[in-house]
Amino acid sequence: MSDVFYLSLPNADIAYRLYENPNADTDRACLLLHGAGVAGEITFSPMLPFFTQWRWMLVPDLKGMGESFHQHGKEGAVSIAELTEEVDGLLTHVKWDAFDIVAYSLGGLVALNLNYQRRLKGKSNVKMALLEPASLDREDLSTLMDVRQKYRHASQLIHDTGDVELGVASFMDGVSPNRRKHPVAEATTQSRLAHRPFGFAYALDAVTDHVEIMANQPKLRDAMIGVSEQVFLFSGELSHDALKQHYELLSMKNDAWQHKTMSACDHSLPFQKPRQIANHINKWFSVN
Repeated sequence: MSDVFYLSLPNADIAYRLYENPNADTDRACLLLHGAGVAGEITFSPMLPFFTQWRWMLVPDLKGMGESFHQHGKEGAVSIAELTEEVDGLLTHVKWDAFDIVAYSLGGLVALNLNYQRRLKGKSNVKMALLEPASLDREDLSTLMDVRQKYRHASQLIHDTGDVELGVASFMDGVSPNRRKHPVAEATTQSRLAHRPFGFAYALDAVTDHVEIMANQPKLRDAMIGVSEQVFLFSGELSHDALKQHYELLSMKNDAWQHKTMSACDHSLPFQKPRQIANHINKWFSVN
């Protein structure tokens, strides 16, 4: 467990943890970005003991999740651009310019956008490992937009009715329709996502809004993918076939991309096989 630090930015108070591994194989640093609705420490603490490649690991909570809040203290809408700018502000604060990224779901989209924005400024490429990153789950953008409407429905259930359990269930049925519905696992997921339910709903909307921008500007996603030179994609075996097919296509089209499907996992894979995923990540980042 690490101490929690706070950074006050123009529109956010960002909570973050900085872990040190004195036994790491290198002195490198890694930024770890969580998914919608679940704090960074909860997402990555099962993996952290098994990472060997980084001396320093930075784990923030994105605004509206965990212990990070809007400046006014109330839940409110967020955008991928905002979340990216705030992560960049945190990196400036800790004086990191060279680092790797491990990111999950929503965090994966923020990571891709962060790398894209950095490359536009002439900064070096960031090597990444992405666990089912949002925005890459379908090859066709119009199909992806149709998928995102299911998540829009889930967020609206939370916004309009306050029925968090129903909204979370709707989200899970959309993102992991083939999951094995074990009562304990379902209850645990419900509990995680109900911690900041409106922050979770606004995070879902942020991804859907960004996918809509991509659908209207198809070259944007292509550009984001194009500047991401080294990416390891993880998928769950129980996730949608179209997601896995797109990841395979991306790994075939891009020389330094790889794809690994984790057996018996769905979209909740960082919570399901943290040690195995960490082992794959260690191997990926051990090669320059």
